[in-house]
Amino acid sequence: MGKSRSPPISYEMWKPMAYITFLRSHSSLTRSVMATALGALMLGGCATDTPPERPGLGAASDLPVHLSEPRDFVASAAYWGGIYEQDPQNAEAAAKYARGLRHLGSLTQALNVLQQANAFHPNDAAILAEYGKALTAGGKPDQAAAMLAKAAVLNPTDWTILSAEGVALDEMGEHERAKTKYNSALRLAPDHPTILTNLGLSHALSGDLTEAEVTLRRAVANPAAGAHARQNLSLVLGLKGDFEEAERLARADLPPSLASSNITTIRAMLAQPALWQEMEALDASPSGAASTGAPWQNPGTP
Repeated sequence: MGKSRSPPISYEMWKPMAYITFLRSHSSLTRSVMATALGALMLGGCATDTPPERPGLGAASDLPVHLSEPRDFVASAAYWGGIYEQDPQNAEAAAKYARGLRHLGSLTQALNVLQQANAFHPNDAAILAEYGKALTAGGKPDQAAAMLAKAAVLNPTDWTILSAEGVALDEMGEHERAKTKYNSALRLAPDHPTILTNLGLSHALSGDLTEAEVTLRRAVANPAAGAHARQNLSLVLGLKGDFEEAERLARADLPPSLASSNITTIRAMLAQPALWQEMEALDASPSGAASTGAPWQNPGTP
């Protein structure tokens, strides 16, 4: 039986304390484009107006899987920032200070720290890895992929580098290459929910919602899985039309009214005739090419 036709998706992340956003993407299955903003998700206390990250870039990639409180990043940035100010050539301090800044949304400052640190230490895997994550968050995945590939050679046992490289490749539309990186990361950290979540998102980005669901269910089944996995599974289920389970999963991390609102928005999006007319028009075009660039971008992604 063939895969059911589904509108492809491209998005940064559906994550508590941030936004659900679909960005424009090209699907090899349908050669179509979907660009729909699903509005702001606030799970209280968000101090930044920047869009969220894929899990390979955020807290779930380099900290325990459970959601970390913002004060953890504040403390980290303050501690390592103090050491960095005393010794700007300290590689460990620069990498960890930049990581704290990135998580707090101070991306420009993080990139400045990393640019200088990379000049001092061009072959330091930790600096290259953090630099790559920050560049991806800043909308420069091509530069990021090169940094992360070099970091992976220098430190081949760090699964977080491979996962982040996969995120950068996904942002470039190189979904098959991204999946290769995620599978390599899984060999280092079998069944890790963050990697599985990224892999599931990669399947969704390439238009395969069925495989995305299977992979995200594996992630959610892990007791260590957090909101990233659940909310992305909820999103995929909603796009497949399983609104009841999608809302149940959404309610695990979001206020009931917001969870219901999100599912209502997905229902309305999928019911728009214009969306399907655009898809058919693109399928019928000679090139089938999607427009480059996204209808909604923010270079300050944390």
